[in-house]
Amino acid sequence: MRTLYIHADFMEFEAKKPTPVAEEITEEQKKGRLEEVLVAFITVEKRDEGKIPFVVNEAATDLIETIEKTGAERVMLYPYAHLSSELSDPQTGKDLLKALEQELIERNVEVLRAPFGWYKAFRISCKGHPLSELSREIIGKEVAKEPIGEESFIVLTPSDDEFAPEEFSDGSECFQVMMQKEALKKEQPLAGEPKYLRLCRKFGIQWESMSDVGHMCFSPKGALIMDLVGDYSSKIVNDMGLAVYTVKGTNMFSVDEPAVKEHAALFGDRLYFIPGEKRDFIMRYAACHQQFAMMRNWNISYKQLPFGAFEVADAYRLEQSGETMLCFRTRRMNMPDLHVVCKNIQESEEWFKNLDSRIYEEAGKINRDYEMLVNFSSKEAYANHKGMMIDILRKHNKPALLHFYPEGINYYWTVNIEYHILDDMKRAREIGTVQIDIGNANRFGITYSDDKGQKVHPIILHTAVIGTIERYIYTLLDTAVQMESKGKVGTLPVWVNPEQVRFLTVSESHLPKAKEIADEVQAAGVRVGLDDRGETVGKKVREAKQDWVAYVVVIGDREVQSEVLSVYDRSANKNIEMNAKQLIDLVRQGIGDMPFRPMYLPRELSRRVDFSD
Repeated sequence: MRTLYIHADFMEFEAKKPTPVAEEITEEQKKGRLEEVLVAFITVEKRDEGKIPFVVNEAATDLIETIEKTGAERVMLYPYAHLSSELSDPQTGKDLLKALEQELIERNVEVLRAPFGWYKAFRISCKGHPLSELSREIIGKEVAKEPIGEESFIVLTPSDDEFAPEEFSDGSECFQVMMQKEALKKEQPLAGEPKYLRLCRKFGIQWESMSDVGHMCFSPKGALIMDLVGDYSSKIVNDMGLAVYTVKGTNMFSVDEPAVKEHAALFGDRLYFIPGEKRDFIMRYAACHQQFAMMRNWNISYKQLPFGAFEVADAYRLEQSGETMLCFRTRRMNMPDLHVVCKNIQESEEWFKNLDSRIYEEAGKINRDYEMLVNFSSKEAYANHKGMMIDILRKHNKPALLHFYPEGINYYWTVNIEYHILDDMKRAREIGTVQIDIGNANRFGITYSDDKGQKVHPIILHTAVIGTIERYIYTLLDTAVQMESKGKVGTLPVWVNPEQVRFLTVSESHLPKAKEIADEVQAAGVRVGLDDRGETVGKKVREAKQDWVAYVVVIGDREVQSEVLSVYDRSANKNIEMNAKQLIDLVRQGIGDMPFRPMYLPRELSRRVDFSD
């Protein structure tokens, strides 16, 4: 709500002609005059929709404070649609002004309200002192409530049985570890360096010492992995039978924007604040701000729902410096944020279950499994969504740990699931997530037109199907580490391996043939390296294996004279004989329909810079 206050000797009006949205009034209500009056010219805005009690409370308090400062004796509320271009719907405007009038009366203020939706003539005599003309922006921020009680946990099983965490001994090792940490607050300290850090160094993923704590940098191999996973996150959301709008946005938002300020308040000291010349800003902590800022200006029909909005967004969270962890807990991350806009709760639950299925499917593709920590904003939210949760538990045939937030706080969400893996360090790590949001459409003024033409606030799902890009990479590296722990050769999926095939030469005379075959394989959409250095074959093979190249081919006299190649297959940890076409088919089969990008460093090893410290 925006308002202009004028302290006047008098203000009088006369309603002349109704507009199509005019309220019904009596002949007596068409005219009004007050003396020694504080006149409030009021524009009710779109962002006020659904927030009338909070706007009214803030506006009434401010009016009374201004009366006391100016010495005005009474108030006139005057609807005035010219202070903002973001007008609310007419009914909200009428309801808010009437509610404000009643609130002032209940606070013992003499008040007169001019009629809404009429063309009116008015005369005013402004007093002209320093406080006689004031402007206000009324946000209508919800008053924070004190939580009632404490957080609590239960275990819910597919058979609809509930257990206290300390009494539940079933479930996987991951579930037990997650339950011990979250519900029973027991977690063993880490001992020694996590094994996955060796792979981070191998692929050029490290902290940037010249930046703030928790900010990463990526050498070519790591950068390629990052971009491929980002491409894959986009492929996933566009492969779900949902109309998806991919957007790009800024990473900085003004805290002067009420919706931004309210939403940001939920994250407290985890925010990055950036002082500006005229306004202060926060760095975004997800894609929400940008997507919601766009959606509020979209003309959406119920016929177009549900749909998705997607961005791989750089997000910033001020994690504790002692808790930062390469790829897993960082202060700058890349969030493949999908928001699914739904008509109502029923549709949101159906898509919640669809997203849950896809989240599990993606974990299964890399031979991982999830356990669920389900957060509820209240016991009422649990009652409302319990049927959906039982469906999910029965589908996966596993229990879930339910976490209930303290009662009495009006969160913008009702339920969210955090999907945990058990990593090599025997820690439960959250990767994917999905959440039902019932508040931000209202907060940001996002509406759609229903089948009767009425404006309705949608329900919005938030999800990161594979988690942040960094956390998905963490999962890939941890999976490889666990392969090694089981006595296997650690591998990355072929599609994400920075170098899929490397050709090695026995001597310089074999280089033309190696280049010929490398050109053929590379032309087929394969990332190819060529070790053209004058090193021994043993050293070249050893370094190729150390670099985790998926397929290694030595070119010598036999290969020059025949079509047969001896190919070291890292995943099988053995040599296999095949020709160039069969090699192409084998690699392309490993890539499948996954994203592809060329290498981010020269093909020839003789031209590559040494990135090691």
